[in-house]
Amino acid sequence: RRTNPHMRAFWGATLGFTFAFIGWFAFAPLLPVVRVDLGLCDNNAVIQLLPEDERVEACVCKKECKSTIASANIAAVSFDVATRFILGSVIEKFGPVKTDCMLLSFGALVVSISAFIQHGPQLIAARFFVSCLGSTFVVNQFWNSIMFNSKIVGTVNGTAGGWGNLGGGLTQVLMPAIFRLFRGFGLSLSMSWRSSMFFPVGLYVVLVSWLWFCTQDTTTGKFNITMLGKTRRAGLSDYIRVCLDYRVFLMIMQYSACFG
Repeated sequence: RRTNPHMRAFWGATLGFTFAFIGWFAFAPLLPVVRVDLGLCDNNAVIQLLPEDERVEACVCKKECKSTIASANIAAVSFDVATRFILGSVIEKFGPVKTDCMLLSFGALVVSISAFIQHGPQLIAARFFVSCLGSTFVVNQFWNSIMFNSKIVGTVNGTAGGWGNLGGGLTQVLMPAIFRLFRGFGLSLSMSWRSSMFFPVGLYVVLVSWLWFCTQDTTTGKFNITMLGKTRRAGLSDYIRVCLDYRVFLMIMQYSACFG
C-alpha cells in the first residue's frame, strides 16, 4: 500500500470513474431488449405472440413507451446532481478512498437489484439511484489533486478524467457483448440482459477490495482537513458563498454543455 502511493491513487481514481460508467449506463445499450421484456412497447400484446428473436425489431416505442424511456434517461443523471453537490463535504470527512468505496459499493447494490425490475417505474427508480456513480468523478479529481505536485497535477487530472470518461464508450461495447454471450449460452432475452447486469457488479467488488486494501488517501496515509490549509470542513454557508460566484455558474454551464 505504501509503495508508490501516487500511482496507486491515480489508477484507483481512474478505474473507479471508468468502471462507474459501466454500471451507471449499463441499461442504455440494452434498452431495446429491456423495453420488450418489461412490456413497455406500445404494441406489447402483439409482440408477445412473436418468437423471442423477432420481438426486439417489432417493438413500437412512440407513445407511453417513449415517455417511460425518456423519464428513465432523465432519472439517470438526476441523483448524480445531488450527490456531486454534497460529495466535497463527504470526502473531507471520510477521505477519498472510503468515499470511492462507498459510492461503488452502493452502485453495486443498486445495479444488482436492477436486474430484478419488472416494470417501467422500477426502471426509472433504478436508473435514478445508480446515477450516484457519476460522483466518482469528484473523487477522481480531488484524490489526484492532493496526491500530485502542482507542476503536473493538471496533466494528471486531465488524463484521469479523460480516461474515466472512456468508460462511457466501453459500456456501449461491453454490455451488448456480455448480453450476446449469455444469449449464446441459450438463455432467454430476459435472463440474458438480467445476467449481464452482474458484470459491472463483479467489477465493483474486485475494485472496492483493491481500493480498500491497496491504496491510501495521501502519501502519508489518511486524509486530514488541515492538509488543505483549512481548520474545518465545508458547511452550508460555504456552499451558498460558492453559488454566489458567477464564475462557478460559468463553469457549470461549460461542463454541462460538453455532455449535451
